[in-house]
Order: sequence, then C-alpha cells, then structure tokens
Amino acid sequence: MIPDKVIEQILDKTDIVEIVSSYLPLKKAGQNFKARCPFHEEKTPSFMISPSKQIYHCFGCGAGGNVISFLMKHEHMDFIEAIKLLADKTGIALPQATSGMREKDSLAEKIYGANNIACNFYRENLAGEQGRDAEQYFKARGIDSDTARRFGLGYAEDSWQGLINYCKQKGVGTDLLEKAGLILQKEGKENWYDRFRNRVIFPIFDWRNRILGFGARSLDNALPKYINSPETYIYRKGQHLYGLNFSKEHIKKQNYVIIVEGYFDLILPFQHDIKNLVATLGTALTVEQIRLIKRFTKNVIMIYDSDKAGESATLRGLDLLLAEDMNVRMAVLPKGNDPDSFVRKEGKPGFTKVLRESKDIFDYKLGILTAKYKKDQPRAKARIVEEMLPTLAKIENAVLKSGYLKKMSEELSIDEESIRIELRKLKPGQSRVTPVSQAAPEKKSTASLAEITILAIVLEDSRCIAKIEKELGFSNISTKHVVDIFQKISELSKEGRKINPSYLISCFENKEIEEIISQAMSFDQDGWEKDKVLEDCCRHIKKNNLISLLGSMQFKIKEAENASDTHRLKRLLSEYNDLIREYGK
Repeated sequence: MIPDKVIEQILDKTDIVEIVSSYLPLKKAGQNFKARCPFHEEKTPSFMISPSKQIYHCFGCGAGGNVISFLMKHEHMDFIEAIKLLADKTGIALPQATSGMREKDSLAEKIYGANNIACNFYRENLAGEQGRDAEQYFKARGIDSDTARRFGLGYAEDSWQGLINYCKQKGVGTDLLEKAGLILQKEGKENWYDRFRNRVIFPIFDWRNRILGFGARSLDNALPKYINSPETYIYRKGQHLYGLNFSKEHIKKQNYVIIVEGYFDLILPFQHDIKNLVATLGTALTVEQIRLIKRFTKNVIMIYDSDKAGESATLRGLDLLLAEDMNVRMAVLPKGNDPDSFVRKEGKPGFTKVLRESKDIFDYKLGILTAKYKKDQPRAKARIVEEMLPTLAKIENAVLKSGYLKKMSEELSIDEESIRIELRKLKPGQSRVTPVSQAAPEKKSTASLAEITILAIVLEDSRCIAKIEKELGFSNISTKHVVDIFQKISELSKEGRKINPSYLISCFENKEIEEIISQAMSFDQDGWEKDKVLEDCCRHIKKNNLISLLGSMQFKIKEAENASDTHRLKRLLSEYNDLIREYGK
C-alpha cells in the first residue's frame, strides 16, 4: 500500500480546516472552528475542528478523526480515493500502484471501463443506420447534434445481445457486464441478454466525469417509459446528481444551482445556455445529494414539474434543504409544463423570467397547503399549521422566523401565540417524526474516562508512554482499541518519531479508534497537573481491575465451596486476601 512516509507528508501539507470548509460553513471558536455536524441532525453546532491538532470531533454523536477519515465518511470515498484527492491538492506524487492497491481498485476500474465501452457502443449505434429513429427522436425533442455529443447520448439497438457481442470483441465478458448492471440473465438459464434494447441512452456521470451507469427511454412510449441501471459497486443513485460534471463550474461562477427532475429537464435548458443545473435522477432529493451541492453553492432554486408528483417531490426536498442550511427559492412553471417543454416554447428569456419570479420557500409551501385544505375550517387550519411547523422549525434566523409566524397567523386568522405553542412542542432540529437515519446516533465509547484521559496526556507528550508501560502496563488496560493505540505510540516513540494525532489515526482502519483518538484530543488540558492526573488515572484503572478480579474470585470461591474442594478453596481464599490487601494500599 502507500508508504507511511508519503501519508505523513500528505497530512503535514494538508489543512483540515481548508478541506472541511469546502463542505461545511465553519465559524471561529477560539483557536478552533465549529459547525453543525454533517453526520447527525442537530440544532446547536457541536462539531469542532482543531487546526493545531488537524482533527475533528463531534461532541454530539462522537464522530471524529483526521482529514482522511472526514473525506471517507462525508464523501463516501475509500481510503485510496481520499489519499489520491489530497495528494492532488498538495502536489505530492504517489508511488506507482502496488499489487494490493491494484486489487483494491480493480473492480471499480473495470466497471468504469465496461461503462465506457458500452457508452461508445450506444454512441456508435446512434450515428449508424440503426440509429435513424433515435436520432429523429432527439431532434423532435429539440436536442441538436452538438448537445447529443456533449452529453454522450446514444441508442441501444433492438437486439438481445448487441452489447454482449460488441463487448466480447473488446475482451469484456458477461461476468463484468453483469456487475456493471448492463446485462441480465434468463431465469434458470445460462443465456444472457442486454438490459437496454431499442431505447435512447443517457450516460450517468459522477461529478468527476466517470460513467456510473445509464438511463434509457423507450422511443414509442412503451412502458416502462424509463429504465435505469441498477445500483452497483460504483453506483448509488441517491448519492449522485445528473449533469453535475457539466454544470459544476457554472454553478460556482453563478453561485446558485437550479434543481430539476429528469434528463431532458436538464439537457434542454443547458442547450439554451442555462447551465447551472442538476437533476435528481427521478428520485426524491436526498441528504447526500444536498451535501454534494453544498460543495459548490448554498443557493438553490427548485423548479420541478408543475404536476402533483413534481409538487410533492418539491415539498419532500424542502425541509431537507433547510436542515442543511441552504438558501432556497421555488420557481413555479405554468400548469402542464416541465422545464424541458417550457424552454422549448419560451427559450432562455422565458425560463429566466420564471427564475426571477421564484417564490420564497415559506410562501410556496403555505400556498400549496392552503389550496389543498379548506383554510376556513378549524381542523384544516390545524392540519396546515402541523405541516408548516417542521419547515418553520428549521429556519434559524429569529427575525425571519418571527416574520413567517406573523404571516401564517394573518393568512390563517389564527392567534400567533397558538402557533408558537405548537412550535415549542417540536424538539429542536426535528420534525414531528424524525427518520431513524437522520436521528443522532447513540453516543458511546467502549473506553473508560480514565483510559481516554491517559491517552490525551500521552498524545500531548509522548514521553509519558514509557511511564505508562512501566507503571501500569498495557495488559492492565481493558479496552483493546486503547491498547492498540498505546502500542502503536510506543512503537513510533522507540523509532524516534514525533506523535502526530492526525497521522496516528491514519495508522488504523478502524472507526472506533478514530473516535477514541479524536475524543482524547478534544480534552482541554489547561490547568492540569499532568503527573498527578496520570497517577490518579493509573490508580483508578488498577483498582477497577482489582474489583473485577475480586468479583471473579468470589465466583470461584463459591464453586469450590459447592464442590467441597478444600485444597482449592484454601488457595483461592489466600489469593483473595492478597487482592484485598493490594486494593487497600
């Protein structure tokens, strides 16, 4: 794998604050920075980043680690991907891939390769005689040839094994095509067949421009109208946004993004020079997608279809966007339109006008709910308030929240204080029902406070490790992960290496060890008499171990009594008394 020395160089040249701030809004907090934790839902920031220690730690959920572990967890990268990204940023050349690295990357790279070959096949089909109908279909939808080439659009011929045979000539077998989600197998038979047949094809790229999978639409509106690649080793639908690879620079430049639903909803506006868009691949907006957007902007205009399904999708995404501290507006298209059809009729000027007239999120949602329910009836009013409260609760600005409360009070003819009472019933940062996946995970640590405290002191002054090893002994530490950490520190110390907490974290591929180290580093040691604290903690650990031994001895003594084993009983009682005397010292 990558040598430790190279990893250490990368960490030395990387500023965790700079990296984390590209994903989260940070605020200065003394010598550190703070933010709302990206790994659980919270109202008050408890996620701390230490520039001096180059680590992060959440006091709410216990998550912690260095810049590598942050990228792995936040961006769903593996270790190698995170290292490569940081190496690129710091300008440090990585050694040629070892066999271990190649093996780790192998499946992903092979699937990307298979997808590239499939994309070429579909594009060749579109350009060939068999693609005439598909080419005419794209033209009828308003897509010109330059746009088709830019987005890699293609055509899957009406053949059961067209792709399979093409890939066979390129040396790609059915096993890999199946892993890429490109082919299917007849039930109970050996025969394979192409997943996409007689459909226009849309390659789905990640933001790094790699092909993850494909979307496919029927030419004749046969059902299902759209089919997509299944989730694979490299493709998780809710973690990606269609078109981001093409639009990311435009989003950064204009500092806002337009969120649409489907392929055509993005491609047609893009062709009309409206390029700061992303599409949600036909799914409800997810937290992972929102956090991907936050890398480029915090400002969002949602412009889903004007039908009921589009309206529902907009409302589902609304509270998620607010919870992620995004600035959101809603653009409303005339009834019967979607972004695709509207831009074909009205062009860029008409589409831009709709964006300029986008509504405040609160007004938009309140308008939908008052149209849905009869607001002159008490029960309907209560229902509207109930559905508005989760949105209201996620608005942090007190002045803005107060203004919205007043507006809702006037719109529904309800006493403002009554709405405030209902709002207070909501738990901070939560809707009436918080999905399990968004709830703060139970904070837990297997290590005792004494063990964490000793670790904190050793990380501050690695010379203490020799004292711990001599006076306490690693065998007296009950938590295996803490023992592993101490042994690694001892090993590095004996090599004359400086103990860098960020590098130490990278020595382990264990989430719990990352969190133990980050928890220890979060201790403020100002005012500590470190020798005294160390002595007290060692004594506490020894006494706890003695208590555990005494409990075990009592059980053994009871066993010897029940078995009338006089010799064993006498020996156990002698050992027990020795332990009592040691405990009393």
